Amino acid sequence: MSLELLSAHQTDEGLAVTFGTEHGIEQLVGRPDEMARLARSMQQVAALGQANDHDSVWLDAVPVGDAIVKLGISPGGQARVLILRP
Repeated sequence: MSLELLSAHQTDEGLAVTFGTEHGIEQLVGRPDEMARLARSMQQVAALGQANDHDSVWLDAVPVGDAIVKLGISPGGQARVLILRP
């Protein structure tokens, strides 16, 4: 899944970030520390993905509010993202 950042704003629960994906609009609402961890993990995955030519692996799973955001890499320098909700 690809992600395009559409908006971000503060809420009573913390931060709300809205992404556009090939599956539609996804909103994550979480605490600032959760969003910061997600941003750090996304940066690391992007850097590792550029050096990847052969592997498809999940590298991290970051809890954000009611969701788990799985981040990984695919061959050809692509990042993988999967947003899971209970």
